[in-house]
Amino acid sequence: MRKLSFSLAMLMVMAMLLAACGGGAAPAADTGAAADAAAPVAEAPAAEPTPVINNFGQCDDPLILWHGLTGSDGAVFAELLQQFSDANPDVCLNSEGYPWDIFFQKYPTAVAAGTPPDLVIFHAAEVNQMANEGLMLPMDDIMFSDGTLNVDDFNEVLMEQLTVNGQIMAVPFDNHGWLLWYNTKLMEDAGLDPNVLPANGAEFIEMAQKLTKDINGKHPNEEGFDKDNVDVWAIDYTWPRYTIPTTLWQFGGAVVSPDGKTATLDSPESIAAVQFGHDLMYKYYVAPPAVPGKMWAGDLYKNNKLVFMWEGTWTGGFMRDNPDVAALTKTAFINSLAPDGNQAVKFDSHIFSIPTGVDQDGIDKAKKLITFLVENGAYWATSGQVPALKSVQALPEVQAIPSVAMAAEQFNAIGRTDTSHKAFIEIQTAWETAVGNALASPTADVAAALRAGNEQVQAILDRP
Repeated sequence: MRKLSFSLAMLMVMAMLLAACGGGAAPAADTGAAADAAAPVAEAPAAEPTPVINNFGQCDDPLILWHGLTGSDGAVFAELLQQFSDANPDVCLNSEGYPWDIFFQKYPTAVAAGTPPDLVIFHAAEVNQMANEGLMLPMDDIMFSDGTLNVDDFNEVLMEQLTVNGQIMAVPFDNHGWLLWYNTKLMEDAGLDPNVLPANGAEFIEMAQKLTKDINGKHPNEEGFDKDNVDVWAIDYTWPRYTIPTTLWQFGGAVVSPDGKTATLDSPESIAAVQFGHDLMYKYYVAPPAVPGKMWAGDLYKNNKLVFMWEGTWTGGFMRDNPDVAALTKTAFINSLAPDGNQAVKFDSHIFSIPTGVDQDGIDKAKKLITFLVENGAYWATSGQVPALKSVQALPEVQAIPSVAMAAEQFNAIGRTDTSHKAFIEIQTAWETAVGNALASPTADVAAALRAGNEQVQAILDRP
């Protein structure tokens, strides 16, 4: 049980870090307040969030599915499950949706106790760590060897990430990640053509200075610009978990080397990438400072206060809820901030995994459900996510959703995934902290912050 015990401990850490797919990152906790010198007052433990449970059909031994799809995409997912139930009346199932932090507490605990669900959904970025902790069954013989699914019909970069020690450990449900959403009216108001986007970092800064204006209508490169009272921002620093890898890769940097052995967060390329972000905030004043409690990019965008928004494919739901905003919005490949215009974008995937310990009956039921959901990805596309199967991406009803069609093209052309590692979550925590320190203030020493983070990442990589 030692292996699973370590997994449980690590996933408890993960539970404090993972944000649900959708929206932006939660504001950072305020750690600067002085501690109360008085004796601590006991507080009642917080109630565990109520799971979203949907039952489809009635039987004594239902298929049990756990996942974290509790946002707007959860409603679409429930509709898909109903479609499966209608088409397969011989299989009943219980779907249990938990906030991701609760999910990552329950999942390893259930495997360790010998009472796992039959099927789980989480993210591709976490597969290597979950597989190395013994929490997943290989999927080669279950889904691929008999021709049920074809490996070549999935994004090859993603399938490489899902392959651990030569075995495919999960089946992709979708591709999701960063996409450029931009306000065409604000571009036109600034005298710019919405169909002509910047090709590199220098062009972006030139355009951003024309787009950004204070409450008096002055731009950052004009005398008298009031940086403390900006009316419209050109861009915002959104969820670092996607924004930072995307920018590092564009500049030729990375958190770790491709072989996963060397930390590269302090390479000249990585430092230049983060410094560019720092300069957007504190030198050019075209992006709001990355301080705790700042307004989420989506709220700025909704109120016509933001032109370029790097946000997830799940923003499709946000646009459906705000048709007046959607009418002014176009999507495109993430714009390059690199000097040479090099392109890259981070994407991830919701994946299906069968936990260790599931019996053959559970495996058979899970296989049936996975196959149905993957093959019916066109309906999942209405949530804003890109269906995992390339053949489904090409369907007319999927191509008719502009943001999904654009994201599918982008991920297949320039998409990259996080470098897999058995200590992925620890590494992620280290670099996020380092980058947060680098962007925390106008006087922050970007290079020094990244060097400190690099040392922490290397120490993790050097462990046996």
